[in-house]
Amino acid sequence: MSEINWVAGTDAGQREGFERSLNVTAAGTVLLQTTISKVVQMLVDRQLGIQNTLPVKPGSGDAFYSQRRTAATTGAAWVDDDEEPADSEGTYTQVSFTYRTLLGRIKVTRKLIRTGRSYGDVLATELIGKSDDFANQLESASAIGDNAANAKQISGLLTLIGAVSGQTVANTSSNTGDDVFLDKADEAISKVKGRANKAAMRMYGSDKSQRLLNNALQAQQRFLTEGFEIEGGFVVASYQGIPFIISTGIPDVLVFNATAPKITAFTGGATSCLIFVNTMYIFYSELTPMTVMPLAKGSSQYDEIDLYTDSVLVLDNTLGGSILGGLA
Repeated sequence: MSEINWVAGTDAGQREGFERSLNVTAAGTVLLQTTISKVVQMLVDRQLGIQNTLPVKPGSGDAFYSQRRTAATTGAAWVDDDEEPADSEGTYTQVSFTYRTLLGRIKVTRKLIRTGRSYGDVLATELIGKSDDFANQLESASAIGDNAANAKQISGLLTLIGAVSGQTVANTSSNTGDDVFLDKADEAISKVKGRANKAAMRMYGSDKSQRLLNNALQAQQRFLTEGFEIEGGFVVASYQGIPFIISTGIPDVLVFNATAPKITAFTGGATSCLIFVNTMYIFYSELTPMTVMPLAKGSSQYDEIDLYTDSVLVLDNTLGGSILGGLA
């Protein structure tokens, strides 16, 4: 006898409703965990930015360990047919990136549950608000996080790349910044290892830095190319074949030292920046994926749900990114 499929022909929304009905007890006061997880992940992933356009690699242990190679003093050399090459070996240094936990919690009170249209409606409203907070915190940390200043958080792109000598380019000699100079933008791109592989490259900036880059291009009767498609079907602008992605985590109040050059503070100034990244060398290592966990009831007054992830941003090669600072 063939098996009967009771949900054949139903759309995704109806199927999810069946899942809840068939797997929920106590008259709908508890939702199926897998259904909650799918909804929250959708809410967190609906925005672009650094967190959704860098690769994510599974992790293990207490940290991601990178074996960074320093090239040999003498590389290949032209020799005579009876001449031996000079002996020179590269050296390796182990660098660790410790996993950090980002945690958010919501409480849905008993009274709110009873006065809401349904538990699902109330929960969805709370999850939307908390997932926004969660995503904003992760995006901000991915740009300006500094583990030296706060040992509980990850270090972001500006901290990781900014700590590498020679990987920050001054757009101008003025600490107060200036309009984007395209030759300086090209110089910053040229500092990224593997930049010829445009598919692996990403370019991050704020709304202001995108406008400044657009202005510089228009002055030369050039324009940011629209309609560039990246993974996930997202369509963005591009410059020199590199996708331009706006990040809400990149401030427009950076303090910039044009002499060093270096971004010295993330607040108190009036400049912005552009960040160039090769995703082969800069990525997230994820110990625990984005997880939604309903907690055991400790009170009759409310239900609690945690949102959390254990992850870290990795700079696997010191030449994997660069910064163009001093945009105003």
